[in-house]
Amino acid sequence: MRSSQSKDLKSFFATLVAHTKPRAPSQLGQSTLQPGSKLDTSLNAAGTILQLARDTGEAASQVPYVKAVAGVLSQIIKIRDEIRSNKERCDEIIDLVQLKSTTILQALDSVYLTNGADVFKDLKSDLEAYADFLRAVLRDDLEPFKTQPRWASYVNRGKKASDLQRLERHLDDFKDRFSIKRLVAISVDARNTFTLLSKPLTPLEIIPQALPPSPKFIIGRESVVESIVQVFLSSSEPRASILGPGGMGKSTIATAVLHDSRITFAYPTKYFVSSELAPTTELLKNRIADAFSIPQSERETDLTSWIVDRIRRSAHPVFLYIDNLETVWEVESEQPKVDHFLDVLSGASSKIALLVTMRGTQEPKTSFPWEATVLHGLDASSSVTMYEGLSGKVADAPAHELLSNLSGSPLAIKLFALMVKEGDKPSQLLSSWNDHGAKTLEIGGKHRLSSLEQSIHLSVFSPRIVDADRLVLGLIALMPDGLSTSSPWFDIFQYILPSGASLQTILRSLRRAALLEENGEPSRWQMLPPIRQFCLRLVDSTSPPVISLVELYMKAVSEYWDHSSFTSRAVILPETANIRSLFVYGSRLQPLPPSFGTAILDYIRWTNWQNIDESGILSSFHDLPIPANDLASLHYCLGVLHRRWHRLSAAEVSFTRAQELYRELQDQFGEASTQTAIGDLHMQRDQLDAADASYTLALDLYEEIENPMGRGNLHQSIGDLHMRRDRLDEAAASFTLALELFTDIQYPHGEASSHKSIGCLLMRRGHFGPAEESFTRARVILDNIEDPSGRADIEESIGNLHMRQNRLDAAEASYHQALKFYSDGQDQLGQANILKTIGDIHMNRDQLDAAKGYFTRASELYRSVQDRLGEAMAHKFIGSVHMQSDQLEAAEASFALALALYGDTQDQHGQALTYEFIGNLHMRRDQLDTAETAYSHALELYIKGTGPTRRGERSQIHWRTSLPPRQIE
Repeated sequence: MRSSQSKDLKSFFATLVAHTKPRAPSQLGQSTLQPGSKLDTSLNAAGTILQLARDTGEAASQVPYVKAVAGVLSQIIKIRDEIRSNKERCDEIIDLVQLKSTTILQALDSVYLTNGADVFKDLKSDLEAYADFLRAVLRDDLEPFKTQPRWASYVNRGKKASDLQRLERHLDDFKDRFSIKRLVAISVDARNTFTLLSKPLTPLEIIPQALPPSPKFIIGRESVVESIVQVFLSSSEPRASILGPGGMGKSTIATAVLHDSRITFAYPTKYFVSSELAPTTELLKNRIADAFSIPQSERETDLTSWIVDRIRRSAHPVFLYIDNLETVWEVESEQPKVDHFLDVLSGASSKIALLVTMRGTQEPKTSFPWEATVLHGLDASSSVTMYEGLSGKVADAPAHELLSNLSGSPLAIKLFALMVKEGDKPSQLLSSWNDHGAKTLEIGGKHRLSSLEQSIHLSVFSPRIVDADRLVLGLIALMPDGLSTSSPWFDIFQYILPSGASLQTILRSLRRAALLEENGEPSRWQMLPPIRQFCLRLVDSTSPPVISLVELYMKAVSEYWDHSSFTSRAVILPETANIRSLFVYGSRLQPLPPSFGTAILDYIRWTNWQNIDESGILSSFHDLPIPANDLASLHYCLGVLHRRWHRLSAAEVSFTRAQELYRELQDQFGEASTQTAIGDLHMQRDQLDAADASYTLALDLYEEIENPMGRGNLHQSIGDLHMRRDRLDEAAASFTLALELFTDIQYPHGEASSHKSIGCLLMRRGHFGPAEESFTRARVILDNIEDPSGRADIEESIGNLHMRQNRLDAAEASYHQALKFYSDGQDQLGQANILKTIGDIHMNRDQLDAAKGYFTRASELYRSVQDRLGEAMAHKFIGSVHMQSDQLEAAEASFALALALYGDTQDQHGQALTYEFIGNLHMRRDQLDTAETAYSHALELYIKGTGPTRRGERSQIHWRTSLPPRQIE
């Protein structure tokens, strides 16, 4: 038995319903006041609220916080006629408050009818807060304009947009409190099925829903809007669906179509229905009945028939736009009901046009076809334009970087822009994004349109997505480049899934939900960065599939460790980014996978060959509980990386630590390899005596353990040392001994390297014929083992031979052949070196434009592989081209850039040479004092005479000395 207060509440809401029920016109489309128009909506809402304030009487007095809301609303409506300045701004604020408040009052009615009066105890604080908010709107945003002079509107006009955005966000937040939170409580259980409130929902009796406002602007989607408009103007069956991931602007596009003047002319009767809070077909029908003004008394029989009857009796063609149809369609039990209902609607009349928006890539399975439009992200230019238009700020570097991570999602860009407009700095938001992902972008409230996190959550936890789907999402999120459909990676994924789970079926399901897309050739299953950031949090590090994925990728890296193999390159190279990500994630697993130490060394071998500096993640692995021998090799690898990237002091520290560990382990092979690397470091510093001593120690160790591979490599290095000292006979003896050792153990890479070294020595002596024969022997060996990098190295040497003979055409042909091999092997550093050399040829021919083009391409590649020394050389040569072209200012800029880069690499020889060029430039300008200063700097640096080893003044570690020290079985 309910209390008297409950009876009063019932009376109060009966009064509310009576005054919110609209009058139905005798025939749709015949009213002079178009249903859904802005004026009609304002009058209906105002009348409802004013009538409510007058008629609630004693019943409303029993719920004072509801009466307070109604009272303030009535004051807001009445103040419209008292506004003296900023009339347009105030009218928009009042309209906005009326429309949103009507929805809130309807929600309160539904709460009472569904759950009884007791629920109002929980709503009291929300209602009081809403009343306070409305009072603040009246006090701060409306009442001041009752007395302000008209000129004040010009002062305040800039606040209009921001005021409306602020108020709309607050109103949406309150709307969420009273609708989503109380009206349709939806929970997700362990199986992710939707469970409605135990009490049945009573259909709402509300005024016709207003059309959503027309978008203020459309950026980058104009052609999409036009194509959909044409469907409704030219098709005999105008049925269109707009599909795509959440936040892609489906509703915005649909609303733009709805308000297109041609659509308004062709379809004078237009209706908008949001199915966001309609998780059943019956509720969806009631939403449509609300829009069609079908009285409650007529809904007790077959509601579908009443809706069809209204469509048939319409005097004008009817345009029906249903937003967020996936809310009900994704519930498996409701799908056939929705499809049948849409079939009935479509067949009701030739005068009806249907437009629906749905998350995902599937439209309803109706008997009639849909003209489907699947939305993708905005392009980079449109993203920047939208951001700058909404934020009022020019996009800086952090803004560009964050925009690139938002995948062109209009919702994400809008939230980002509004947060910047409110005072957040792009750099701060970028940092937060890197740490927290989608959680960063929210502007208050938990609605899908105010929180990127909430928008993605709705898709990932929709009814169609089950636990196995989310497991696959989490696993793919660990891989930034996505899941390859190539072997062995696709097979690995299927292997680690729970028994009975079909990977192909799961991937298709995730594609239909617009959570994954298949791109590229060979294809990859990938997700947008915001979705990936969200799904990373779904990963359970203790899950067997997660552990298995990390371990199997590690085993694959160790299986295909030899980068000289074509098969290995085909398997590993496309997965480099994924492997890195899984290694970083694997380092956090407890316990570490048993193969982690060995696998990380094999991975570093690959990245070093690709000219990728992974010293950062390698340094982070120092404290991991890996075996001592792997730790020693890790320090060795780190030393080679530091040396490769010209951090010579850091390289020496790493090599020293590796040597100590190898000695503790009594690992003579590791100790010999490290001693060799220290010798290479001394060579790079031009410390030839120290290099000789290190090589001698290493050679003794290799001979002690009878390791012919190590001895062969050492004799190669000793031969290079003799070449640097112009001791050509000793160099020939060392290279010959290395060739014999490599031949004995049948190591073709070593044989090719020795033949190449002998060829270079013969070329230096002017014995060009025998030199070419040695290079040809090396070429034949490398052809047999399919090593594109080694093959490119030989072609480059043959090109150098032609240059020595002044055969420029033949040299250029060889260099282009080398360029092709470096490209086939995806060796960007090799390509850069060759491009610079080809530029030299064009300089010799006085073909300055062509030379500049090659040098510029070389500088871009050097920059992409972070080779500052190579980039410095390229800019120095570009400066030389400008000098020869009498472009002295451009030359000075190029030399300045080269000088800075040489300084970063501590290359004093390169700095000296650049200062000499700068001195020449000032001489051309007759600036003798400045020229003298530059020459003095050059002389001082030449006297110091230190810098990295150069092959033709460029740094490149020879492929035979690549890391790490791994015994060849």
